[in-house]
Amino acid sequence: MFGYFFCVVIVMLLALFGLVLLVCQINGRPLVRNLRAHEEYTRLIQHHKENTGMGVIIDFYSDGCGPCRQIAPHYLEMAKKYKDQVVFAKIDVNGNRETSSKQQIRSMPTFQFYMNGKKKHQFSGGDLQQLQTWASGFATEFRQSNVKVSHEDLMSFYAQHAPEKAEHTHVSKVISKAGGEQGGKGHRNLMKALKKKYGMEPKYSPRTKMETKKAAPVKSQKCDDLSQFDLKDLYAEVMKREEELDDMREEEEESRENKNDLSTTFQVWQPSGVPELVVILGGGPAGLSAAIYAARSGLRPVVIAPNGGGQLQGKGVLVENYPGVIGSTGPSVVYAIQEQAAKYGTNFLDEMAVKVTTSKNGVHTVITNTSSIETHTLIIATGADSRWLGVIGEDEYKGGGVSSCATCDGYLFRDEPVVVIGGGDTAMEEALHLATTSSKVTIIHRGFAFEKASVVLSSRVLGHPKIDILWNTQVVEFKGRDSSLTHLVIENVTENTRMDLYCMGAFIAIGHDPNTHLFHGQLDMNTEGYIVTEGGSTHTSCAGVFAAGDVADHVYRQAITSAGTGAMAALDAEHWIYENGVKDDLQEKDDEYMEEVLKEVKSEKQEL
Repeated sequence: MFGYFFCVVIVMLLALFGLVLLVCQINGRPLVRNLRAHEEYTRLIQHHKENTGMGVIIDFYSDGCGPCRQIAPHYLEMAKKYKDQVVFAKIDVNGNRETSSKQQIRSMPTFQFYMNGKKKHQFSGGDLQQLQTWASGFATEFRQSNVKVSHEDLMSFYAQHAPEKAEHTHVSKVISKAGGEQGGKGHRNLMKALKKKYGMEPKYSPRTKMETKKAAPVKSQKCDDLSQFDLKDLYAEVMKREEELDDMREEEEESRENKNDLSTTFQVWQPSGVPELVVILGGGPAGLSAAIYAARSGLRPVVIAPNGGGQLQGKGVLVENYPGVIGSTGPSVVYAIQEQAAKYGTNFLDEMAVKVTTSKNGVHTVITNTSSIETHTLIIATGADSRWLGVIGEDEYKGGGVSSCATCDGYLFRDEPVVVIGGGDTAMEEALHLATTSSKVTIIHRGFAFEKASVVLSSRVLGHPKIDILWNTQVVEFKGRDSSLTHLVIENVTENTRMDLYCMGAFIAIGHDPNTHLFHGQLDMNTEGYIVTEGGSTHTSCAGVFAAGDVADHVYRQAITSAGTGAMAALDAEHWIYENGVKDDLQEKDDEYMEEVLKEVKSEKQEL
């Protein structure tokens, strides 16, 4: 019976082994390895401690983190520069939460540096110079320590220079004192000591061979005799091949990620000398949805916005409430919509609008950092930004414990005490969300009642066992250590007393400010600064100007509602163009040019 099962296992392993050999053609490790599980993290550190001696640098990042995206291409270039000398890895804090939690990562990006299995350094933020310094130091350490003196070579050395020591017991003891047979820094020190004593050093070989060219594709070997295979070795080989397949997939994924650059992937706007038909301000769901609808109507829209994607771009966690989207993060969703808009002819200008001049009966003008663009219709989709307190320490600890989005960052404080600042519906929602993961939630509110919150939400908060409320209280200062928040200084506004409140995360939920400063005095707005639109449409108080998304919505502020009003704005703009007989100036210009060309051709034929 045992023999039967043994044969079955052998056949299954060989089948898997053969499949791997057929699929896998490895050309080296990926430049930056993505560690998706805690086991991969521990295995990577241990492997390079025991086998290669290379230093390991790990980037803890989030897709919704601006500094993370900015430093990513530099990190990749550094990985290319120090290939086969330093190991570069990355951990998505949203995906590999176990490692992020155990390493107490509180801000992104955070870089950790390991040598010989020990953490040598850690810092948070996009300090490229510090990153370069440590990478260069690790590379130098590896090159100097990448030596291995074998037992046989040391025996030969002693036989020539100290015959009395050329015996196996002594040589084994010397190699053991040098750190073992794997080589590394201990072997380097041994060689220095022998050269100092004898004037020469023993023969040695590289501990880890540096890759100079791509490895040849792995070829399958036919073998009919299964008895020559050891089950343990065969299983180990299969596991090794599976890891190589994972590396290959990661390398392909990395290649795809590197292509996500608007300047190289999408059509960049170029001046045409005539007004555009549609210009869209904003690159979030509202602006991009408007672009899709306008482009499909042949209006060649121009999207003017920094490569950000609005608030949805900041959602590093999975998007769970956008129809048809399952298992994708905010940045992934934004990029997919950008691709769709580009597919139908949208032009992009990755700049910030600094001035807008609207015209009641003519052409509108948008001034950017470097350009001036005229347009017959203008769609405003500039969104709204979260409000901040403006107190001491707030800016310093943003990303290190201070946040405005519990959905984005709440998981970082699992089983930790957190604070929510505010008293409206947003604060109630944030507190209830955090109460599902954090050990305790404290709401800090200046008033003595939740007057701006709905009765349903405030009742749930007041009755929740994990939520406490500090009435008539305000935050005076955020304090912390090593870029991470540790506590708040709070003040009771009725008693004028202050105290420290310990917490790991503080979420500010005091409302939003619409990005409408460019249109003050030009468009009708409500008392809170949101653009007023005509009922049931996106028309503003200025003809040919339309508003979509959070810039005109102070109630819902959701990606899906923004996308819906973006589509409405594009349809309203299209109808306005046709109803007012707006001519396609660029098409007329092209037609005139073609007519001149045809006249010249006809004239040349007549002369012949």
